[in-house]
Amino acid sequence: MKRRQMSRMWIIGVAVLLSACGKELPKNEASASTISGFNYSSEGIQEYYVNGAWGGGISIGGGYGTVCCVNLPERWSPDLKVTIGWRRSDCGQRGPENTRCPPLPLDFQMGQKPPEWKYRTLKKEVLIEPFDNGDTVQVFFLPDDEVKVYVTSFDPEHKDHPAKLGRPHPLDNPNWRELK
Repeated sequence: MKRRQMSRMWIIGVAVLLSACGKELPKNEASASTISGFNYSSEGIQEYYVNGAWGGGISIGGGYGTVCCVNLPERWSPDLKVTIGWRRSDCGQRGPENTRCPPLPLDFQMGQKPPEWKYRTLKKEVLIEPFDNGDTVQVFFLPDDEVKVYVTSFDPEHKDHPAKLGRPHPLDNPNWRELK
């Protein structure tokens, strides 16, 4: 009797194990993604970080540089966030000729002390915009210290880029949020 029960248990155990063969549980594994930044604000981004990974610096209306890497899940989820830290110029109101920070003097020489510029350091958690496949993490610096993060292979001026903002340039229009 005991032997018969043991045989049945063994057969059931093997059947359970075999039924799991070939079935893969859905995974959302992390993979390394490159980082690119794009500056749509009117302040220079001296440096920025994505989840602690250095992204570089971006001039006003600049971007496109790519560095490695930050780990992200391969699939998007509604609660997917990254922490963005950045240091930017903080020159205040626009001055003559639509400038913000004082320009370097024409006679400026390497080794001289540059003019004092004010800087501001910021950090915030940002929800990542929906994406289908893991790719380059693109950080968009926008007016009023807003930040959007996209994961895409398209450059910002591509017709299929989800931001629809075009090539980086300062968005001075007070209604820039409606420009999509």
